[in-house]
Amino acid sequence: MKSTAANYLAARQALYFKDFKASADFYLTALSFDQSNADLLKQAFYAQYQLGNIDAAATLAREMELVNIASKFASEPATAQAILMEDWDAVLVLADLIAEDIDAQPVATIIRAWALAAKGQGPAGLSYLIQSSNANISGNKHAPAIFTMQAARMADYLGDSDEMLKLADQLFKRNDLSSQLLLQLASLYARHNKKIKLGQLIAQLPNGFDKLKIHKVLSRQKAPPKIAHHIAAGIIDLSLIASQSKNNDILKARLGLALYLNPQSERARFLVAQELSEINQKQSAKEQLAAIDHTGVWSQPRLLLEVNLDRSENIGLAISRLQSYLNKDSKNAFLQKELGDLYRISDQLDKARDAYLMAISLGLSSATLDRNLAISYEQLDEDYLAENSFRAALRKNPQDPFTLNYLGYWWADEGRNLEDAIDLIERAVRLRPRSGYFVDSLGWVHFKLGNLDLAVAFLEQATILEPVDPVISDHLGDAYWATGRFVEARFKWQYALSITDDDDLKASIADKLRQ
Repeated sequence: MKSTAANYLAARQALYFKDFKASADFYLTALSFDQSNADLLKQAFYAQYQLGNIDAAATLAREMELVNIASKFASEPATAQAILMEDWDAVLVLADLIAEDIDAQPVATIIRAWALAAKGQGPAGLSYLIQSSNANISGNKHAPAIFTMQAARMADYLGDSDEMLKLADQLFKRNDLSSQLLLQLASLYARHNKKIKLGQLIAQLPNGFDKLKIHKVLSRQKAPPKIAHHIAAGIIDLSLIASQSKNNDILKARLGLALYLNPQSERARFLVAQELSEINQKQSAKEQLAAIDHTGVWSQPRLLLEVNLDRSENIGLAISRLQSYLNKDSKNAFLQKELGDLYRISDQLDKARDAYLMAISLGLSSATLDRNLAISYEQLDEDYLAENSFRAALRKNPQDPFTLNYLGYWWADEGRNLEDAIDLIERAVRLRPRSGYFVDSLGWVHFKLGNLDLAVAFLEQATILEPVDPVISDHLGDAYWATGRFVEARFKWQYALSITDDDDLKASIADKLRQ
């Protein structure tokens, strides 16, 4: 394409389809036709920065500076270059430029503190971080924990073990640390041989992490990270919080910045892969995951994300990948549960049941596990075992709307325990009043009880909430027929027949229409 406009439009279209590389290339080509275009310079800069092309972004930022164009993030790529070159005087100047954007002040704080430490002014850098940890930056109540973590890391870097342990113990007492901060804190304790606290922190991690493996990996580590790696860790932590309150553009750009500062950061690679998977860039996500060590801290999250990517395209491949991993680690209870979920989704219910029972025998206990086992039992017509497992799930979590609805609907559909069924479903609807499926269940149980006016009212509401669900429309047709509204019943049945892919439901509706 040989014009600015054509390449600009192509860049915008590529961006719409989430093809960020193509978009970045088109912006650069468009810029080659009109190098003084301020908007194109900005767009090209943002595209390169979000793609993780830090050197290219830095070059474009310098071009913007030459023509007096101000832009958010413009100083960050050059700052990263200066950090890697260990030009700490330049880093301090650039950190001040970053801080001119109020949203970027926390990032500037971390960069400035570590630059001071690198220049031999460690106490000043540490004091700067501690002061920041006592402040509520930009009204973000979680930010101080990140600065306390950075201060603990700096005390460790400076060899001040007493100060490090004091700061680490402050964090240890908190109950609001993310899994990311828990891992960093565990790493600090591991390097100082604090085995009890190390174990307690690892126990708090979500089941998606392989806790035994993490304990072994952290217990073996010795060398502290480089300054650039400390800065990268802080940038990731702050950007994760910023992305929750604003948008993911910050996270995409800053993860690339963190990887530029620390190409070995498996945490950054995993988070980049996660972002890519959410915008359906599956191949790019898999390429990032491939760089994560199979034996490291992020190996199990990597596996679970790979399985999730496989599952959306080929559930057989997802099962095969997970089963292959379990052949080497059959005692992993959480992965046995995940395997059970895959089998259940693919209607291999006997295998799902067996995988869930294996997970329970290995010590995994949760309401979700009991519920999924109960669903497998129910679909295998093992009703007594199903009811026992549903009740076990509700004992663990009485407020789980999915268990309440499933058990209540099952009973209602079979016409038994109807008073109990209506109580369960009403509780589910109170918890999730905007769920058309739960409201449908409530209407259906009233239909089974003979409360036809209530049944119609709830089923009509359910069709408004879920207008293209054939089962709900079929239920409303039944309720209309029972109340003498025959024309409306036939219309709902015909509509349900036109949108369903379920052969059994098609046959049932066709039979009703014939009669």
